[in-house]
Amino acid sequence: MAPSAVSMVFTVENAKSALEKGQKPPDGHSFDEALELAGFGRVQIVLSILAGLGMMASINEAMGMSIILPASQCDLDLDAGEKGIVGGAVFLGTMFSSYFWGYLADTKGRQLILKYALFATSFFGAISCFATGFVSLLVLRFLTGVCVAAPASTVYAYLGEFTTPSRRSQMLSFASVWGGVGIVYVSLVGWWILSYDWVVVISDSFEFKPWRLLFIVNTLPAFLNGIAFCFCPESPKFLVSQGRNEEALEILRKVYKINKGADTAEGYEVTALRLDPEDAIAREQNGDGSVGLFRSMVQQTLPIVKLPYLVYFVICCVHNIGAFAIYGGLGLWFPEIMNQVFSQQDTHEDRKVCMILQRNETLPVVTELEICDDEVKIETFLYTLLLGVIGCIYALITSAILGRVDQKVMMVFNCIVAGVSGIALQFIANSYAVAILFCLEIVFAGYCVLLVNANVVAIFPTNVRAMAVALTNMIGRLSCFVASAVIGLLILQNCPVTFYMLSGLLFLCAGLTFLLPKK
Repeated sequence: MAPSAVSMVFTVENAKSALEKGQKPPDGHSFDEALELAGFGRVQIVLSILAGLGMMASINEAMGMSIILPASQCDLDLDAGEKGIVGGAVFLGTMFSSYFWGYLADTKGRQLILKYALFATSFFGAISCFATGFVSLLVLRFLTGVCVAAPASTVYAYLGEFTTPSRRSQMLSFASVWGGVGIVYVSLVGWWILSYDWVVVISDSFEFKPWRLLFIVNTLPAFLNGIAFCFCPESPKFLVSQGRNEEALEILRKVYKINKGADTAEGYEVTALRLDPEDAIAREQNGDGSVGLFRSMVQQTLPIVKLPYLVYFVICCVHNIGAFAIYGGLGLWFPEIMNQVFSQQDTHEDRKVCMILQRNETLPVVTELEICDDEVKIETFLYTLLLGVIGCIYALITSAILGRVDQKVMMVFNCIVAGVSGIALQFIANSYAVAILFCLEIVFAGYCVLLVNANVVAIFPTNVRAMAVALTNMIGRLSCFVASAVIGLLILQNCPVTFYMLSGLLFLCAGLTFLLPKK
């Protein structure tokens, strides 16, 4: 699952001057002023880890299937098309439920939604182990995707509303690194559990095997994260927007005590919070219930489909289609492809990846009993692990240099590296070089998602920014589901054309980047 970016705007009116002079505003402190006085410390560090675990939970549910599917294909009798659809079901569920969770988080609270959504994710993730065929597994994975959509995005808002403005971008970027940690996690536990060959016979038609246990182990971080959020406070920013200023102030006092290591909050000079203009507007718009919500959505959407923003919106949608198709679609098939490549390493020397994948032309005729092979090679886990490690390292590097390098330059660089890697795959026969090129293509395309969201935030005005981010990501997730469902079939039909098509889409994205406005 690709990294998410959430647009959040925090109003600061003469905060610096007021804080520097030590004066108390006559009508109370703004939220950002109060947050600055609460300080930065252990609270923000712990919450960044919890937010990262929330992102890790979403990655586990998406990428975990890429290891489970090759191991379960014989027991569930899944063909390539069915595996692609099941693997993309999480993305489809996420796409359908994003607006729903966003509305609930804005009206009921971030902490409440995170807690229950994580528990629901772990529930549907765990009972997926009882699937007996394509339909039951598809339904359970779709429901898992519906639930995991909440922690995939709401954790960023929750963390951002606890973090001081000077450290906000840094902490959000750090939380994104845990997406790579999630890939490392599913690789290691998959390697460990699938190394066993035990079978627990429950009935004549159902056997519990190691691949079924993987569903439970992969969703364990979501369950633990849900427990952790039970002990976390509600976002004080949300409480202020709801007019619950005293509750927000009490939470900020606790943040002050923990960060300062003080026994009491006597040194915390904030005694009253004033309503920021954006919260006042939001409260006024939401005063009429569903009518206010519908009117607000229309007002946010109309400017996006008018010039000049319509052009930029289309370009950003194309960017996300290319990035999500490769990061999510091809990423889902990565362990399966690596399993095929390394399965043929001993019997076919110097065979290019497409010759191996197009099995109907390259593999010798085998008996019917030998057709279904659910063994997952050790190299598959090693290179899925490498994918996660490269993702973590590149996330840290990108976070460090993004402030010094123009986002458009980074976008073009990522698209070109990913596209060249995809084309080079057609000419490389060495299995290890193929694995490295796949990792580069998926990782660099994946971070195009983050860069696209950064561009959307910079291009679109504040009043339509969140809607623009949501719509571009929704279209991206739709392409992710379509890609995960059809890439397997396309590769088996015409592997070279498939990779050239994906690389060409990336080059198109690189060219369209120059049409975006200067920031």
